[in-house]
Amino acid sequence: METWEVILLGIIQGLTEFLPVSSSGHLILAPRMFGFEDQGLAMDAVLHLGTLLSIIIFFYRDLWHLFVGLLPGARDAAHRRLAWSIVAASFPAGLLGLALSHWIEENLRSAQFVAGNLLFWSLILWWAHHKSRHQEGSEDLFQLTWGQVFFIGCAQAMALFPGTSRSGVTLAAGIFSGLRPTAAARFSFLLGTPIILAAGLLKTYEFLTAPADLYRFDSGQLLTGFLVSFGVGYLAIRLLLEVLGKVGLAPFIWYRVLLAAVILWQMG
Repeated sequence: METWEVILLGIIQGLTEFLPVSSSGHLILAPRMFGFEDQGLAMDAVLHLGTLLSIIIFFYRDLWHLFVGLLPGARDAAHRRLAWSIVAASFPAGLLGLALSHWIEENLRSAQFVAGNLLFWSLILWWAHHKSRHQEGSEDLFQLTWGQVFFIGCAQAMALFPGTSRSGVTLAAGIFSGLRPTAAARFSFLLGTPIILAAGLLKTYEFLTAPADLYRFDSGQLLTGFLVSFGVGYLAIRLLLEVLGKVGLAPFIWYRVLLAAVILWQMG
């Protein structure tokens, strides 16, 4: 794989991990447009670890307080409750992933399904966008009820279906739960951290247990992929928060519709 391909993969990973535009849609389109070969386990691992580092650095204060809140005897009741809320909200995606991930991988990764799912969830995002324009909304994540947390957690589980977008569906669920878009995005990022961490660790384990994949890339290419996905991921988080605060979800919705149209056109 050429270095420019590694850079492009890092850009795709950094953007689609956090923006509500569907990583699976881009992973279907990119090989068709640029003739990519499969990047393999080693590159997958470093790209995921790069985006993991970006979210850790961007939200390091929040994540530190949440980590401390999980420790026995923690005195910060607000962060302790929010931390356990995130743990609880991670269970639906984890359980559904254990039950259906292999079936979904084998049966639902077709271009037709991804394009249709992109369009379907674009309608849901448009509904959420419209709702956010007409509701006051809350910025206080510490006041989330267990019902709201469970609803957002179940929504995150829907991201297992290709074309959905984890950030998009949790953003919409947060808005439907009464949060302002920026607060919904913040909770989405915090909620996504355990999932991204688990994915990064799993891919790293798979890479380390597949010796044949150790030699596909030199150390410079692996470092390039890591740094690009980290840098682009960090900028993507900032971009999403700024765009949501100014114009809402509309630009991402139209982009998803365009992406679905291009995928269907490429199939034709």
